Amino acid sequence: MAQYPYQAERGVKFIVDECLSHLLVRYLAVRGFPDAIHPIHVGLLGARDDQIVARALAEDRIVITANGRDYKRLAAGMEVHPGVIVVEALEREATWRLIQLALAFIELQSQPADYMVNRVVEVSAASGVTPYLLAQDTH
Repeated sequence: MAQYPYQAERGVKFIVDECLSHLLVRYLAVRGFPDAIHPIHVGLLGARDDQIVARALAEDRIVITANGRDYKRLAAGMEVHPGVIVVEALEREATWRLIQLALAFIELQSQPADYMVNRVVEVSAASGVTPYLLAQDTH
């Protein structure tokens, strides 16, 4: 099983949005991230985006979604959030390849375990990885 160094350092957790396949949770587990959930498995089927974000915030989970617009809007209203990975809405295997690209990018950062705090990492087949900070401006 491949394991990213930051996963071993601190239990990185994910919530895979309902707009993506629930099987991605299994893929994450095989890649060394066993603490990933999907709304279909935790009683959140049909939940609003703000409810998913509330769960992510309460459990320090990075959101993985294809619905970047809504999740970025919600995250921008928070002083601190665990992060959002936005992927293109593609078929499951192509989406998984994009998620793996995001994970590999995060692993390359100087402090990967903390990198996603207040960040969005967008990944597309055409543009690759685009990371940026996104949080409420408190100044």
